[in-house]
Parts: sequence; C-alpha cells; structure tokens
Amino acid sequence: MSEATDATTRSGLDEQLRALSFAVGMALVAYAAGNVVLAVAAATLQSAGVALLSDRALLVILGTFAIQGVGYCGAVAVYLRRSGRTDLLSVRVPTARDLALVVVGFLGLLAALFGIETVFAALGVGLAESNIVEAGLANPTLLLALAGLSVVLVGPAEELLYRGVIQGRLRGAVGPAGAVVLTSAVFAPIHVFGLTGSPLAVVATLAAIFSLSLVLGALYELSGTLAVPALVHGLYNATQFLVAYLQVTGGV
Repeated sequence: MSEATDATTRSGLDEQLRALSFAVGMALVAYAAGNVVLAVAAATLQSAGVALLSDRALLVILGTFAIQGVGYCGAVAVYLRRSGRTDLLSVRVPTARDLALVVVGFLGLLAALFGIETVFAALGVGLAESNIVEAGLANPTLLLALAGLSVVLVGPAEELLYRGVIQGRLRGAVGPAGAVVLTSAVFAPIHVFGLTGSPLAVVATLAAIFSLSLVLGALYELSGTLAVPALVHGLYNATQFLVAYLQVTGGV
C-alpha cells in the first residue's frame, strides 16, 4: 500500500471519528442545555409562587418545551449559525409520495414495536416504564397534552437535531447506511434518563428505541425531507400517549 493510500485511509478514519465525536457531543450539549433551561425556569416559577415542584404534570410540560423546544432547537440554530451548514437540513412541503411514506412508516413503527414486545415477552424480559407516561397515568389530561405536543414540537425538534444535523453530518463521513445506524446509537441512550425499571428492562427498552430509530433514519434517507420522519415520529409518540389515555380512563 502506497504512502498516498495510507494518508487517504488515515484521513478518512479521522473524519469518521470527528463526525462521531460531533454526533455524541451535539446530542449531549443539546440535552444538557435543555435541562439547564428547565432548571432555571422551574426555579424562577417556584420563586414566583407557582407550585411547580408539587405539580408533576406542569413540570413535564415545562420540561418538554425546555428540552425539545429550547435545548434541541436552540442547539441546532446555534450550530447552523456558527457553521453555515444549512445544507445538512432538507425540508420541503410533503408530496403525495412523502405522505405515503408517512403512512407506511407509521404503521411500520407500530408493527416493529409489536414485534419487539412479542420477542422480549417470549424471552421473559419486560420493558422499562417511561417517567413521562407514569406522570400522565396520574393525570390523564397530561397525556392528551403530550399527544398534541408530540406532533407539533417533540417529533419535529428531535428529528431536526438527530436526523437533520447529526445524521446529516455523519452521512458525509460514513455514508447513508452508517449514518442511520450511528445516529440511532446516539439517539437511543439519551432516553435512559427518562426510564424506570431494572437494568435489564432499561437495556431492552433502549434496544427497542434503537430499532425504531433505524426506521426513522431510513425514512429520512428514502424521502429526502425531514417532514416525513418528523410526522411519523410525532404521530407514533402521540399514539402511545392516546392509548395510555384510553387505558387509564377506561376507554379500552
């Protein structure tokens, strides 16, 4: 192997490591920034007489706006402004094909979740509980609010960060397939902070989230627009909250 080939290989490996480091760092910074905003907002409201710490539903809503709304969207905005890499984001008004992909992707996620739960059940492994869903079970109205926020805020914000910036950055270093896998490997672990259960249940749930994230990443690559995974992600989360609402209110 020539020196030129060695240099090219080392250069390619260095770029891959830089892209992966960026992906992990971007995810952690965005999440940390959102939590800092949440802490400041919570302290401010508490000092103003709002009984925030005793109102778990209000805290969850505030956390959604702080983390996904300010943390994720803010981190993306700052990065794009500093880097000028607006080319990483691909968004357009959905076409008929895009909407068809939304339907297929949404049904695919539900089918994948059913299959994953079936496999884990056969293995005698349960999935961890979501802290947010637990809060909603104590206050069903919260589940309805979260269903709406999933479509208009959570899905778009998370896809903007993970599929848009992170997957876009990784794509240039490892190609589309590698970018989908690595983005999912970054996306899944960040959910550990919102789960409750045994270590095995948490690991199983993160594995499930990783698998579902692969579908979202593939949808972005197939469609070429963030609108598709954002809609699928939002509708999928909303469905989870609505099912929980119907269960706790006796609707099913």
